[in-house]
Amino acid sequence: MDTMKKLFLGICFSLCSQTIFFAQQHFCSRTKSATLAREMNLQAKSALAGQIQHELKYDVKFVHLNLNLERTNKIISGGVKTIATVTAAVLDTFMTILHQNHTIDSIRFNGALVSSVRKDSMIKVGLPISLASGTTFTSIVYYHGTAPNGGAAIGSGFSSATSFWGNTNRATWSLSESFVAYHWWPCKQILTDKIDSSWVFVTTDSTNKVGSNGLLKNVVVIGNKKRYEWKSKMPIAYYLISVAVSKFKEYNLYAKPQYLANDSILIQNYIDEAAWNNNGWQTSDKLELNKMPQVMNFLCKMYGMYPFYKEKYGHCMVALGGGMEHNTMTTIGFFDYYINAHELGHQWWGDNVTCKSWGDIWINEGFASYTEHLVAEYLDLPNFATNLNSAHGNVMSQPGGSCYFTNQDTMNSARIFSSRLTYDKGGAIIHSLRFLTNNDSLWFKTLRGFQNTYKNSTASVIDFKNYYQTQTGINPTQFFNQWYYGEGYPTFIVKFNKIGNNLIVRSTQTVSMPGVTPVFITPLEYKIKRTGLADTLVRVMHTNPTETYSFAMNGTVTSIQCDPNNWIINKVLGPSRDTTLGVPIETNLVTKEQGADMIRVSPNPGKGIFSITTKGAAVYRAKIFDLSGKLVLEKNIEKEQFVDLSHYAPGVYVIKCFDENAKENFSQKIIKE
Repeated sequence: MDTMKKLFLGICFSLCSQTIFFAQQHFCSRTKSATLAREMNLQAKSALAGQIQHELKYDVKFVHLNLNLERTNKIISGGVKTIATVTAAVLDTFMTILHQNHTIDSIRFNGALVSSVRKDSMIKVGLPISLASGTTFTSIVYYHGTAPNGGAAIGSGFSSATSFWGNTNRATWSLSESFVAYHWWPCKQILTDKIDSSWVFVTTDSTNKVGSNGLLKNVVVIGNKKRYEWKSKMPIAYYLISVAVSKFKEYNLYAKPQYLANDSILIQNYIDEAAWNNNGWQTSDKLELNKMPQVMNFLCKMYGMYPFYKEKYGHCMVALGGGMEHNTMTTIGFFDYYINAHELGHQWWGDNVTCKSWGDIWINEGFASYTEHLVAEYLDLPNFATNLNSAHGNVMSQPGGSCYFTNQDTMNSARIFSSRLTYDKGGAIIHSLRFLTNNDSLWFKTLRGFQNTYKNSTASVIDFKNYYQTQTGINPTQFFNQWYYGEGYPTFIVKFNKIGNNLIVRSTQTVSMPGVTPVFITPLEYKIKRTGLADTLVRVMHTNPTETYSFAMNGTVTSIQCDPNNWIINKVLGPSRDTTLGVPIETNLVTKEQGADMIRVSPNPGKGIFSITTKGAAVYRAKIFDLSGKLVLEKNIEKEQFVDLSHYAPGVYVIKCFDENAKENFSQKIIKE
């Protein structure tokens, strides 16, 4: 860490008592998890008081924020226009919500001045004439006030602070996730009602710049002030509407993904002026920012075309201890390879497809965290294992914890944005789901298909689970029951032994939360290292608490590695060599073959399908064991039958034939290549 980054962290710590930099805590999580319970409870009470039942009666089509803001304070004035369509049979009450710190100057409904009733943050307008289903209406709320403290990020849903890079600059910005958009503008805070299009106009001192969603269509000079006019035609969730006001330096980059043969994507960056003038930023953060076109091109390939390519992507740099993925323009405190990848990943996961409820936050944060791993794997390979190991370590720092949310959990911002569970476990199990798929082409096709199917909309965890099963043909119920709904992680105690050309591996699984998830049924990989030979990677299924595998393996085995690619969250004890492993079993079942002339196995060795021929007319009960003595297959044999071992690991097996009195008559080795 260079000197400037150390300074940044020190300033963050002093400024953000609510966002202390705990070890292993994700930057994005730190940014979002500070919402005060008081504000959450206020929202809950508002909903219970009848707010939502009225808000569900209309669908927001367009919002236009026309505000006066400065970089030096949290004072807000102006008006917000909402155009919506009635979805209920009848609408007789218009409801919106705005923090009580703000004074309502007037409200117009379909052009006419109307009176309102206010209780705390709820604004209720009784309509003089009821509106029928399908009717479009317009409301404008004019207001002024100072945004409250206590809420999201550093201070509130609307913040103002001095630059991390020196007191020569200050910024004012919004961060509305999850419940605090109403801190600064009158809105409908319901995730499933995305706003079809939006304008954000901000009038400010001429020395400032303003960043927001969409495209900057105009800058109008008004005396010693300027009005920045940002317009977006793309659907947007209420909490992703954003503003950032400061002395910014504009620094633009361009991405050119393979889908845009004759065009490019603007990456429009508004850089804190104090940072821009600091040599530490120029020689560190700027270099990380310069990698963004490469990351954009890569994610377009993995997830499908950038959803907002007709507008832009970019960043507004403010005194924020992390990042916030506002549509088309992330608000961010610094530039780092992983946080840059995370926030850009959100443009697909969270912005294009948004969680249907806060209990479905895995759709947002799980996939954004997975994006970090993905980018590291393909573009920053030396740090891939380190990043993934760190995430796994954080998950296993406590024995339990689920990605699933109870209703009460969804009103707890610290739980919603848990670094350990929502971010690290959420991202890690998506990596594991890719492993379960065992087909990268199919996996990424599924992700792109999901994005296209649910674009500009919302989705739940169940939506993803069902879509995954439909597209891959794999039933992921067991996977989700273990990793998403369940708790804990497995520890594998691994021992191995080499007997002749057979490698025997025994894995005993213990779990951290046996009362919740007694065993993790999962595919597992082993890397086998041999003297003078290439490493061999084998894939097995771990189904029972103890599993024994045998592999045909020539050469001298020096060591084995369990889960070498960190596909699943787990701990491993060993692997260690155990020279007794497999010896008694081989002595009893293999070297003492009985009546070898009574049974013929062909082909032997074979790759999976074996013909079993016995002498005489008797019917025998055949049982096939692996070298651990575990029964793997059982069937009746008369003269000639076929057995299928294609789904079992390569190695030595033993077939034993029993007569009608359950007496063993003869046995034979079977070698599966």
